[in-house]
Amino acid sequence: MFTRLNRLLVLGVAGCFPILAASADVYTTESGTAYDGQIVKVLDNTVYLRVGEERVEEKLSKFDADSKAAIESWIEANPQSVDVYTKWDVQPRIVSSSMPNLPEQYLAEEFKGMVSVDLVLNENGQVIHASIKKSTHADLEAPALDAAKTWIFEPAKVGGKMVKSKLRVPFRFVNTPPPPAEEAEPTA
Repeated sequence: MFTRLNRLLVLGVAGCFPILAASADVYTTESGTAYDGQIVKVLDNTVYLRVGEERVEEKLSKFDADSKAAIESWIEANPQSVDVYTKWDVQPRIVSSSMPNLPEQYLAEEFKGMVSVDLVLNENGQVIHASIKKSTHADLEAPALDAAKTWIFEPAKVGGKMVKSKLRVPFRFVNTPPPPAEEAEPTA
């Protein structure tokens, strides 16, 4: 006969409700140092972790085999956070862009709004990831993302080499309806 605790454990294992488990965010170096935190980014084979309020940098080669495997899995799942530069010798430059279409409900009156979009560009200057940093109106977010994803850039360069980069693009929406059309005077 199962006790109440055994029944709870069986239900937990069966997936009926979550049970406490060891954190999957513990990364251990070969020397035994354990970091209980989250990976923020990987740049030039350096893993950047957030451990509580502290930021930690550690070379990928210093981690033990299990931690390396976990980090490699994170790298595969988060290509927008791997080898992405935010400081460059040559900044990305817009080559082709399109502006977002203002949603129809904002066309009837004078309107102002803003959406800030974070972009990750590949080494060829194509947008590979776009996300909203902040906005004044949720209805403006999808048009801003749709437009930003079509942009093409000259890529950023570091040490003369084209690199993946991250930048923020602010979209400012301003709609001032055109003045009423002047009626044409009849010609005789």
